[in-house]
Amino acid sequence: MRGFLFCVMLGLALLLAACGDRYIDDRAGLMSADEELRLRTFQKKLLQELDIELQVVVLDDACGDLDSLSAQLVEQHGIGKRTRGTRGVLLLVDPVGRQVRMEIGYDLEGIFPDAFIGYIEQRQMAPFFEAGRLGAGIEATAELVVGKALGAIDEAGYDPSAAAGGLAHLSGGGGARSAVDIGIGVVDKPLLEDASAFGAQSSPEQALEAYLEVLRGHIKDPGLGLYSPETQDFFRQWLVTDAQQDNERRKLESHIGQGKVFQHDGRAVIRFPLAETGAAPYFLVWGDGGWMLDFASMHKLIGFNHRNQWHLRSLDHNYMFGFVDWRFDRHGFPCAKP
Repeated sequence: MRGFLFCVMLGLALLLAACGDRYIDDRAGLMSADEELRLRTFQKKLLQELDIELQVVVLDDACGDLDSLSAQLVEQHGIGKRTRGTRGVLLLVDPVGRQVRMEIGYDLEGIFPDAFIGYIEQRQMAPFFEAGRLGAGIEATAELVVGKALGAIDEAGYDPSAAAGGLAHLSGGGGARSAVDIGIGVVDKPLLEDASAFGAQSSPEQALEAYLEVLRGHIKDPGLGLYSPETQDFFRQWLVTDAQQDNERRKLESHIGQGKVFQHDGRAVIRFPLAETGAAPYFLVWGDGGWMLDFASMHKLIGFNHRNQWHLRSLDHNYMFGFVDWRFDRHGFPCAKP
């Protein structure tokens, strides 16, 4: 009972603080200034272009009834009132109580069913939060929310029964709550006992097919021979979640048959039709034993906007031979030549 009363009082305090154009209330101070700035920009574009209002609250003390507090914040603060309906999303993080909840507005419940929310909480947010990367976890989660809103994620592509199994609570009214640990350390990356099937390949196409199997198996071994040495170093430091791999797998399965290969001087580009704006190209390099994926260069050179559309951060690099028949606008987005 005391926990519930504390949450009510905390909720009233948060309601007074969360006003105006404030999209983030990080009372625990877990997000950096740069992370907050990027997320605020993302939230504003999400509201302007997809009519979804996303707000984030990070508590500085444990809450005994996170479900009641999240519903209270949504109703009394009117999260979603800036939209044309009740299209609000509240991400409520309780680092002390080791729990997180996403509350979904009524007009979004058909798009974001509870099983999907539980899935991204456990398979996307939890690994980032465990590594102490709260801001990155929220940003990565927002990307999946956008993908779902754009229809890029098929509900049949994840297993609701597996997602719901670990939930502390599965709301019947739009949202879900999951247990998470925050800042407990680097997420373990298990190594394969036999990685022979995932070595360098004899062609770029075979390398991409092998990578598709990596995604299907949720393999996170950074030392695969399928990766260039620079990519192996990159993945040793980079956090990869099941949800990210599922999302990329769905995209790759949909587009791999449309890939066009360009090769030049020991490098290769596999790109997809211009109309597939969410399907970024893959870069590969020839090394000992065959073709290897160059995710280190992809990370440096390829970016995504708030609608998950890819663009090039630079037009001066060793993979531009794969785009000579395209032009790029001033923001690096690909276009057809006139």
